[in-house]
Amino acid sequence: MPTNTVLVVGGNGIIGRNAVSHLLSTGNWNTIVTSASELDYDTTAQYVQLNLLDPEAVAQQAERLREVTHVIYAAYVEGKTLAAQTHVNLDLLRNLVIGLEQVAPNFKHVTFIQGGKAYGAHLGRYKTPALETDPRHFPPNFYYSQEDFLREHSVGKAWSWTSVRPDIVVGFAVGNPMNLANLIAVYASLCKELRVPFRFPGSLKAYDVLVNVTDANILAKAMEWVSTHEECNEEIFNVTNGDIFRWSQLWPRFAEYFGVEYAEPITFPLHEYMEDKAELWQQMVEQYGLKNHSLAELAQWPFGDFIFNVEADAFFDVNKLRRFGFHEMQLDSFTSFRNQFEHLKAEKIIP
Repeated sequence: MPTNTVLVVGGNGIIGRNAVSHLLSTGNWNTIVTSASELDYDTTAQYVQLNLLDPEAVAQQAERLREVTHVIYAAYVEGKTLAAQTHVNLDLLRNLVIGLEQVAPNFKHVTFIQGGKAYGAHLGRYKTPALETDPRHFPPNFYYSQEDFLREHSVGKAWSWTSVRPDIVVGFAVGNPMNLANLIAVYASLCKELRVPFRFPGSLKAYDVLVNVTDANILAKAMEWVSTHEECNEEIFNVTNGDIFRWSQLWPRFAEYFGVEYAEPITFPLHEYMEDKAELWQQMVEQYGLKNHSLAELAQWPFGDFIFNVEADAFFDVNKLRRFGFHEMQLDSFTSFRNQFEHLKAEKIIP
């Protein structure tokens, strides 16, 4: 029987969902998963519904959370302003940690997600390759507030923390707004259905910059690994597939995979050109016997517009985690995308 119990927070998201799957596959953990709303998939993990905006949420589930030793934290709530976003996401983490301190006597570690926003990726150009020691940008940034809370609140306590910083996460999930594999697969499927070429929709400059992505399975392994190695306590680690590519190198290969004609890029806003495609997608769902997900559930087109118009190199240095002893970051990123496309087909999400 496993001696440690891990609580995965944010279980419906692309990171949480894939973390649950990995942790269960190891057989090394008693796995509990939580989210604010019911899970949208089946799992053998124990499910506990928690609304972490409520400071009493953990106390109300004390019996079911008493055995928690580790936390994989991937929860996120959107805010209308930067200040609101920072406030609400700090509250989520604070309510969880303070609650667990009171109900889980063997609580010992939190692994929490940061990301490219820690380097200012959402603001445009940032120094590359990004290093964990790079200085912060002008606040607010909820990653900074969460990190500062954990740094200060863990002093003298029996528990510690580690942060991991993935870049764009490639993994299986439905209804997740920042799912690039879904977006590419749905866009390619629509091109094929409409008999038009599959073109990169971003800028010509963005087509040739250097980028990297993080496979959700590698991220799950990394989160587990840092949580079980004490030398990783109070450290921050970049996590990607370990390679760097240009969209110009992958786009023709995507076209070949989906059996759709490739053509040179034309810059156009996906979110505008997809506004009238919901009905077509519904017709494809019926024609190809797909699961009944709306176009809006599968892809958030403004996210694609942002990613495909980044005109400066955007990639992380991952050697720190390698130096600490984690060596799973050896995945070709086309293979990472292809694996997700295969999963989407197998699950009847795309034709």
